[in-house]
Amino acid sequence: MTSTPTLEQIKDHVRQRPYMSGVNRELVRIKSTSEVFTPSPLVIKTLDRMDQNIFKDPNSKVGDLYGCGDGQFLGEVLIRKVENGIEFKQALSTLYGVDIMQDNVDLCRERLLCGQVHLKHITDKNIIRADSSRYHMAFDGTKDASFGSLFDFV
Repeated sequence: MTSTPTLEQIKDHVRQRPYMSGVNRELVRIKSTSEVFTPSPLVIKTLDRMDQNIFKDPNSKVGDLYGCGDGQFLGEVLIRKVENGIEFKQALSTLYGVDIMQDNVDLCRERLLCGQVHLKHITDKNIIRADSSRYHMAFDGTKDASFGSLFDFV
């Protein structure tokens, strides 16, 4: 996709994936990383319970900071923001994720981009590989920062 994706294209790209697909997840890996992704119905139920104004404000930032996995949660947030009239690029720029596994980071970035590779600089900055128990959550390349009020919802 080179032009801005339609809402239906975004939904298809984000949702048309088998559960925990894209990476060979052997039992050893799952045990060592506690890697289990949140199923789509539970993600949707969780988002339904949140303050819906988060999805209407083009500047509200949402973070999946303790294991964003392949972007299941962030992808659904992206859909809701676009459904509420926020432009794709703006919505994408407000999503942040951290995962300790690089292959999950790569899958999350690809999922959120919806084919918009010219916006890769956004996901490269906002979706990162790090140990969330030690990362400062500034997403700005600095080594020290306060967690503070960077996000509207975590």
